[in-house]
Amino acid sequence: MLAVLFLVGCTKSSTPQPAGTQTPLASTFIGAEPTDGTQSFGDFSFSIPRGWYIVMPDRDKTKAMVLLGGSNWQNAKAMIKIDVGSPAAPTARQLAEGFVKSAGGSVSADALDFDGTPGVSASTSSNELTKPQNMIIVYRDGKA
Repeated sequence: MLAVLFLVGCTKSSTPQPAGTQTPLASTFIGAEPTDGTQSFGDFSFSIPRGWYIVMPDRDKTKAMVLLGGSNWQNAKAMIKIDVGSPAAPTARQLAEGFVKSAGGSVSADALDFDGTPGVSASTSSNELTKPQNMIIVYRDGKA
């Protein structure tokens, strides 16, 4: 089973990113909104909210990228992004705590359950799509 990291931003940034940190414009608009609401992304699937559209991921670790009101993340109103990769901390909670420490925010005290695998949610004060506003982190099979 694959572990999933949800990254959700909720507003568009009009401030350019610092030199050398820009993400390439690799996200390509795939097409119309899914008609049944559920989309498969290989090892997992989830319901796509109405009005959101699937685009090609902008990085190798990104397994799903869904945008509201835009054809790439730079012109979208909001983004749902799922990254899967090697964890940078021993536990999901420690990874979330490290992220919110640098980004400003908090980690929920409530544990989440994903088919018997614990997860953690965190929120930041971000109002830009360059940093997630809300995230859920799950560790499974050595992946975050």
